[in-house]
Amino acid sequence: MDRSDAISLGLPFMDRARAHFARLMARVDEAGSAALPAAWRDLLACAAEHFACEDIWMRASGFASRKDHAAHHRVVLEVMREGAVHAAEGRLAQVREMARQLEDWYETHVRTMDAPLARHLRNLRSDEPRARRREVAGRRGP
Repeated sequence: MDRSDAISLGLPFMDRARAHFARLMARVDEAGSAALPAAWRDLLACAAEHFACEDIWMRASGFASRKDHAAHHRVVLEVMREGAVHAAEGRLAQVREMARQLEDWYETHVRTMDAPLARHLRNLRSDEPRARRREVAGRRGP
């Protein structure tokens, strides 16, 4: 899958989560018919956990595009849950098509939604030492 592998978000915890998702997507792509339902469930669980973490980061940091970003996550998770039902019912062709579409969506999502979130989080981290210096300077008085 991961043509987005070339994209580093510059935050190791986000890059690790993205790489893990890509590995699970590859498992789905490579899975035979017997293994596909379990591979899809694993991918769904990974996505749900990762999206929940991102939502926490967005809320805690005051990310301006949080509502739009989270809405994308909700829609994708709902579609992935439908995929799990298809897989359980043996409709594997639908799951494979969903996987192809998910791959395209994910690559775009990383570039257009996760990259700005990562930039926002990096900016907060780089502002932290300056804010701390201002706080310390403020306590010293004039």
